[in-house]
Amino acid sequence: MGSKVEYVESSHIYATNYVRNSKAIGVLWGIFTICYAIIVVVAFVTPEWIGDTLESEYPGRFGLWARCYFRSSSGGSEDCQGSLDDLSTVSSPAFRAATVFVGLSVILALLVICSMLLFFFFQSTTVFHICGWIQVTSGRADFVFFLDFKLSPCTEYSRFPLG
Repeated sequence: MGSKVEYVESSHIYATNYVRNSKAIGVLWGIFTICYAIIVVVAFVTPEWIGDTLESEYPGRFGLWARCYFRSSSGGSEDCQGSLDDLSTVSSPAFRAATVFVGLSVILALLVICSMLLFFFFQSTTVFHICGWIQVTSGRADFVFFLDFKLSPCTEYSRFPLG
């Protein structure tokens, strides 16, 4: 037959439920952290986010670190500028700063995932505090990126796709 756990006090029931729930929340936090890291990495490595096709009024695309526009609206070739290898090719200082902050956020998000290995060596509360503060710093870098990207003055290349 199954073993029956006998509790001396009702506080033991609460303590058992707390431990079980905290482990489930920790697993969910780890899963969401991995999802967050994937989203940040994809946003960082995707060259163009916003833009339109050759048939539109303002053909071209731009993103965090790259911009592409068509030389002519009648089937001309696409001219792309900007590279992660050379930040001086990024269109404006505001976009360069945004690229740096997203890069910092990517590094911190990946560091949080690697820091989860500390669960094998330290108490879980210590690891949660370490990972949590690293993740808060990553979120702040994302927030600065968002402000920088939204409030930056439009360059001539980002103005065309937006109309």
